[in-house]
Amino acid sequence: MGRRPGAPRQAATSGLEWTAPRAVAKLLERLGRSELSSRDALAYLLGKGCPPELAEGALRSCLERKFVDDDRLTGMLSEKGQRVGWSQRRLRQEEYRRGLPQEGELDEDLSCRQLAERWLARGVDPVKVAARLQRRGFNYSLIRQAIAENGIEPEPDSEL
Repeated sequence: MGRRPGAPRQAATSGLEWTAPRAVAKLLERLGRSELSSRDALAYLLGKGCPPELAEGALRSCLERKFVDDDRLTGMLSEKGQRVGWSQRRLRQEEYRRGLPQEGELDEDLSCRQLAERWLARGVDPVKVAARLQRRGFNYSLIRQAIAENGIEPEPDSEL
């Protein structure tokens, strides 16, 4: 029988005896799937039922060995944001969500121009391109500039 919606999750490993090596192994197993911030790594272990002192020790151990590295994760998010076309605002939001220092940088101008160029080349209406870019968090003046650079002049009474 499954868990009913909204019911609190029970730790899957609550029957296990937690030891320091087991906590480190559990965290390393999770880190093998994806990168975690130090805050997320600690929350993961605590969510699995690991005692706080063992979870903090396992996190310290992984931090010392650079298995968990917030600076590296911030850099990875910046690279992903540049590749995917995030605005600076979107990057800050993702860093905040993961509990990272908000210091990643993007070339927001380049991202906006690349997205506008790609969408306009596919024949998307310029007004819709502008709306998409605004939803992604780009500055309005940057959007107008990116669309104008692609040879499309906004009409005086358009919503662009």
